[in-house]
Amino acid sequence: MSDWYYAANNEQKGPVNESELKANLASNQLPADTLGWKDGMENWTPANQLAAFTFRPAPTPAAIQPSGKPTPAAKVDPSVNNPDSTKPVDMKDLMGTPEALEVSVDDAEKNKIFGILAYLGFLCFVPIVVAKDSPYAKYHANQGLILFLAEFATILITSAFVFIPFLGFIVYFLHLILLLVFVAVSIYGIINAAAGKCVPLPIIGGIKLLK
Repeated sequence: MSDWYYAANNEQKGPVNESELKANLASNQLPADTLGWKDGMENWTPANQLAAFTFRPAPTPAAIQPSGKPTPAAKVDPSVNNPDSTKPVDMKDLMGTPEALEVSVDDAEKNKIFGILAYLGFLCFVPIVVAKDSPYAKYHANQGLILFLAEFATILITSAFVFIPFLGFIVYFLHLILLLVFVAVSIYGIINAAAGKCVPLPIIGGIKLLK
């Protein structure tokens, strides 16, 4: 995840990670329209106009305007509107830092059932199709999809070794242990979904398959 720079008291601050900056904005330690910038952006932009901080109130006029960009200048071709559009997929982008998601109460209440279905095996595809515009449903659907794929993969691996003497027994035993782990993690996800929370699951919480 890229580091962010921001403007405060007519000075450039940073770099800080996205989680820290988001926490400062959420706790009102920084104004909603605090100007932010990170590598890949052409201009400083108010935080409440950035996708990463859309939980903030509507934008207000910026109080300060830093002159120029931070010292580590952004290496961006100004002729390209979206430089990330041609960037190949990097596994580090999938294995990110686990983060909770702040969603509206209405979104959580309206799509709570889809959040629960996301952790019930192949039913994870229901919120992906039916509630694809809900950040709440998509968050839980992403985690449910990862769990489903992991369970399916362990079944395939077990099937390949189960008939091999001794080794098959060991693989089958490990499969049972993993199955219990998957069940426990799924229950944890269901509890969070039923409570209207978007909390990352252990181990897989940082993986993002649904954008």
